[in-house]
Amino acid sequence: MTLKPLLTIFTAAFLAVGLYSPVLFAHAEHQHDTASDIVVSNAQVRIFLPGSQSSVGYLTLVNHGDAAVTLTKASLESLGRVEVHEHQHVNGMMKMQKVDALEIKAHQQLDFKPGSYHLMVFEPKEPLKIGQELKLTLYFSNGDRVFTQATVVSLESQVEQVSQSEQHHTHH
Repeated sequence: MTLKPLLTIFTAAFLAVGLYSPVLFAHAEHQHDTASDIVVSNAQVRIFLPGSQSSVGYLTLVNHGDAAVTLTKASLESLGRVEVHEHQHVNGMMKMQKVDALEIKAHQQLDFKPGSYHLMVFEPKEPLKIGQELKLTLYFSNGDRVFTQATVVSLESQVEQVSQSEQHHTHH
C-alpha cells in the first residue's frame, strides 16, 4: 500500500472522529430515561433556610406503563443525602416517616407535595441558589433510573404555588 491511500484513509478517519466527537460529548451530557414509562415533572427543591440542616423537594411522577414500578432511592447533585418521606395521620397527629420503597401503580400519578410524599434533602455540599438546576436521579427496584432537573426555589414561591394549586382545585 502506498502512502497516499493510507494518508487518505487516515484523514477520513480523523475527520470522522472529529465530526462525531461533539455528538459523543453532547450525548454524554444528556442521559436518557431508562424507565421510559415514568415521567417526572415540576421537580423542585426548596432552598435551605438559615440554620436549617434539611430542606424539602417536591415533584410529580406519572407511571404511563402497564406495570407497577417501585421507587427505592433518589439523589440530587450538590446534596449529600436524599430520602423519600411521607406524612401520615396517626391518632390525630401528623407524623412524618421515611419510606424505603414506594410503589407507583400502572397509569398512576403520584404528587410529592406538602402533607403527602416528599423528598427530604440533607447535607448541602455548597450553598444552593434560587433558580439553580440540580440533577435529580430516581432509582427503581428493577434497576431503571430516571434523570431530570430540579429547580431550587424559595419558601415564598413554594407557598405561593401551593396556594394557587389549592385555589385551582376548589374551583372545579
